[in-house]
Amino acid sequence: MKFIFSIFFIISIGAVQAQDALTWYNSGIDKFEEGNSLGAIKDFDKAIELDPKLAEAYWGRGSVYAELEQFPRALKDLNKCIKLDPGVGDAFYNRAYIFIAMAEPQKALNDLNMYVVLNPDDINGYLSRLDILMKYSMKDRAHEDMKKITELEAQSPGEYLQRARIKNLMEDTVGCIEDLDKCISMLPGFMEAYRLRGKYLYEYEQYNKAIQDLNIYVLSIDKDAEALVIRGECYAKQGDYSLAASDYTRAIAIEGNNPTYYFDRGFFNIQLEEYADARVDFKKAIYFNHKDIRLAYFNLGIAEYNLDNKEEACNYWQKSEDVGLEYLLKYCQ
Repeated sequence: MKFIFSIFFIISIGAVQAQDALTWYNSGIDKFEEGNSLGAIKDFDKAIELDPKLAEAYWGRGSVYAELEQFPRALKDLNKCIKLDPGVGDAFYNRAYIFIAMAEPQKALNDLNMYVVLNPDDINGYLSRLDILMKYSMKDRAHEDMKKITELEAQSPGEYLQRARIKNLMEDTVGCIEDLDKCISMLPGFMEAYRLRGKYLYEYEQYNKAIQDLNIYVLSIDKDAEALVIRGECYAKQGDYSLAASDYTRAIAIEGNNPTYYFDRGFFNIQLEEYADARVDFKKAIYFNHKDIRLAYFNLGIAEYNLDNKEEACNYWQKSEDVGLEYLLKYCQ
């Protein structure tokens, strides 16, 4: 969920004391954006001392407390802000952030509903509300928000990326890739956009383009097992099982207890006629409880048979039950 702390409120106050309060408020905003949270709190304290009815100062201080995960203090300030001025929409947004952190989704949803009413053209309100609706299986309302998100203008690279995710869910493949193209053109160093575009291009069976994006991503972030696996799958789809196996080997070095990685690499090794390596992989897949244990035993039997270990092959095909029945009848009688 995006945390809003970047909107500068324009406050018109006539009194000198109130103007001083506004000065402290703006100083608090500046300090927070510089990363000086404690300094920001002190400035908001001063603003509130000078003008106890300055709603935005409570919003500012409460938002800093929320960022620091001091949720009771944050709630107290944001509640005060909303009481003084219910039109400060960001107070509802940031209070929703707190309720999500405190595992109170209905309260968060109520606040996001209000935020959307006050800010109907802000894509972030719908994105955050969608997170809750999806998590709690409110499918009809979630679909409405997804549709709205695809219709709203995105402004920042992050918003384009999030909208691309939604368009992918709604099977708008062209719009999804266009949003990620725009995201990358705005921020060429945004590695997550390359990863996501590579993933979607793989799903859309555009393997060469997917590999290009994943190459860029993996050069920068080389410890992402999923990205390596996706690139490996792209290579496998093109029949390059050696490169596929190499990427899976790197993924296994990162995530060494994933049975699917061993199973798939075992399949690649069979295609490469590296049966001894395939045998090791399928045994590992079985050890780590692969979801299709019968097929793992069957493939292990294939590896053993090609290593001239007929007895072991037949034993494994027997364990594969109906999957290996044809091979049992053909080779084990």
